[in-house]
This record gives sequence, structure tokens and C-alpha cells, in this order.
Amino acid sequence: MTEIRQGQVSTLFRKTTLGFWGNIVLAAIYSAFFVLFRPTNGDIDSDSSLNYLFIWLVLLVAVCLYRRHITKQFDPNEHREPTQLALWANKHILLTTVINTIWGAAGFILVYDHPSNHFMIVGVLFSVLMLSIPVLSISRFAFNIQVVAVLTPIIIYLFNNYSIVNEYVMIPMAVLILAATFLTVSGYIHRMLMELRDSQSSLRKQANTDTLTQIANRRYFDQTFKNEWRRTTRDGIPISMLLVDIDFFKEYNESQGQRAGDNCLKSIAACMEVVTRRPADLAARYGGEEFAVLLPNTSMENAAMLGERLRAKVESLQLPHPTSDHKIVTVSVGVSCCVTPDLDGKADDEEVEVMYPAMLMNAADNAMFLAKQQGRNRVAEQKCGEQRLAQVLQKYAAKEASRT
Repeated sequence: MTEIRQGQVSTLFRKTTLGFWGNIVLAAIYSAFFVLFRPTNGDIDSDSSLNYLFIWLVLLVAVCLYRRHITKQFDPNEHREPTQLALWANKHILLTTVINTIWGAAGFILVYDHPSNHFMIVGVLFSVLMLSIPVLSISRFAFNIQVVAVLTPIIIYLFNNYSIVNEYVMIPMAVLILAATFLTVSGYIHRMLMELRDSQSSLRKQANTDTLTQIANRRYFDQTFKNEWRRTTRDGIPISMLLVDIDFFKEYNESQGQRAGDNCLKSIAACMEVVTRRPADLAARYGGEEFAVLLPNTSMENAAMLGERLRAKVESLQLPHPTSDHKIVTVSVGVSCCVTPDLDGKADDEEVEVMYPAMLMNAADNAMFLAKQQGRNRVAEQKCGEQRLAQVLQKYAAKEASRT
């Protein structure tokens, strides 16, 4: 199975309600038909057939309900790792295969020797396959398994029931041809869905990427930040952020030119790979000469270490900057970290400091301001809530600037 993406699993999520009610309605229709028109004598025992119908119906409804329960555990708005997506999709496909196998079993235990019943069961089974088409958004092979599970029993039954000289021999032949056609058409549908998926992925990547630096833009960063904050709140793990600002970038642009400034931004964006080694880490161009790095499940100590690694990497580029105090391009890095409290584990009378996303951002911004106040080309830290000193320094610096 190829890599499963968020959009593919979201497609299964959206179609599960239709699949659930579709299976229930089809089961009700065929059960009513079977009870009303079953023969009272002949090749099957009436009481046994009703027992088979009851057991079959209970199994089908139970598995449909369980699949619906599993599906509701998936939140299409929450970002998940590829391994989590694959696990959820495999569960859904496995349960769909079980449901369709139960439907296929009807081709052995819920049929009787009459063409009207055969036409009815064939029509219902192909309708069941139509409900399984969303599986094509994940895998064509998985959908082919559904076709085999649903149609193989009834095809075997029909060929055993009608001899080659029987006038109704065209019924199993027609079902076999329709099954082959279904398999062929599924290939075209799957290929079209994969092309659509790749096109959407390419457009989404373009919309989320900064055109100059080719890393994430602010829009994508803000969206990811919200998702990761919800996850850290739920799991009670730390989340850290780096705010990175190029020192004296305005002066660099004025002395070196716009083209050199663009190349400088690209070079520093390339340095971000030293701090975004894990899949959940995200670096983005946050402003003109400002970058932001999101580090989920990272402590303050580790975030500060990564911030220093990034600062040293930029310094090692040795990009000439004549108007800078350091004579090369440098960055000031602000590091912040928040640990969201476990509110469920606290007593009602125990004071708990509630953390908000803005607190993490403000703390990183204040830390970056401190790094600049301390001489630039350095890393400064500030935890969530520890912002009073930075605010005082900012006000003092603003007053000093107004006097000059």
C-alpha cells in the first residue's frame, strides 16, 4: 500500500455515514424480500432459513455499528502522523472487508432456487459494492478484495444452480461479466483519484510555502500551531518555540542590495534543517526577516540547545555584513516553552495557571528582544508567564528611543 495521506482518510471518514445507513437499508430491503417471498416447502427448510437470516442480520448490523464507532474516533481536522493514518485506514478497510464477506455469505445461505431471488440478491450485492467505492481512495487492491468477497459466493452458487443448457444460464454469465467490468472500471477510478490527490497536494503545498525561501509560510505555521497546541494540551506535554530575527537586516539590504538580501534569507532558511529533524518540527518564514520554529514535545533546555545550534550555523556561513557590529550576518534567537497543566488531575480548590497559545508566542518575542538588548548574535530564554522583566525593558528602551 502506498503512503496514505490525511485527505484520503478524510474521504473515508465523510463517506462512512452513507455506508452505514446504506448497508442497513439494503439489509432491511433484502430481509423483507426474503421473508415475504421465500418458499414454504421445497429445497430449503423454512424455519432454518429464518434462523440463518436472523444470525446473518445480527452479525451485519453489529460489525456496521463497530465500524461506525471506530470511524467516529478519527478527527479530520486534527493532523496525524502517517503511521497513525495507515493504522486507522487499515482498521476501516478490514472492517469493510468483514462486512462485505458477511454480504457475500448471503449468496450461500440466503438464496433459493428462483430467478427473481437471484436477480434481487445480485442487485443488492452490486449496490453494496457501490457503497464500498470510497475504499478506492486508499487502495485499488483493497477494493478488489471487496469485489471478490461480495461476488464470489453468488457466482459459484449460480453456476452450480444453472446448467449450460438451462435458459437462465445467462444470469451467472452476466454477473461474471459485470464483476469483470467492475474491476476494470475501478482501475480507472483509482487512477483518477490518485491524480486528483496529487494535484490537491501540490496546490496545498504551494499555498503553504513561502515563495522566496521555500519553507512554510506564516499561514501554515499559524494553522499547525493551533493543531499542535491542542495536541499538547490533550497529552500534557511541553511545546517550545524559537523566534529568529536577522540582526541589522535593513542595513544589510541597503548596503548590499535587494538581491543579496533575498539570497541571505534563502541561506538562513536552509539553516533551519539543523533544528527541524523530527516530522512534527516546523520552520516558517514568519515576517520579512523573521523566522519561527515550532518544536512540539520539546523542553526548554533542548529548545535552547537547538536555538544555539541554529545561531552557530548561521554564524558559520560567514556572510559579509559591513554595517553589523560583528561584520557578518548573525541572528538573535528567542526561546520559549510552555507546559500545559493537566486540569483533570487538579483539585477544584487548587490554583492552576492556565496557558494560552499567545503566551508562548509573546514569551518567544520577549526573549528575542532580550537577545537583541544583550548584544545580538545570541540566544535568550523565557518561559510562559515570565514576561514582566521583558515588558519593563521594552518600555525603558522605548522611552530612551523617544529621547534621542
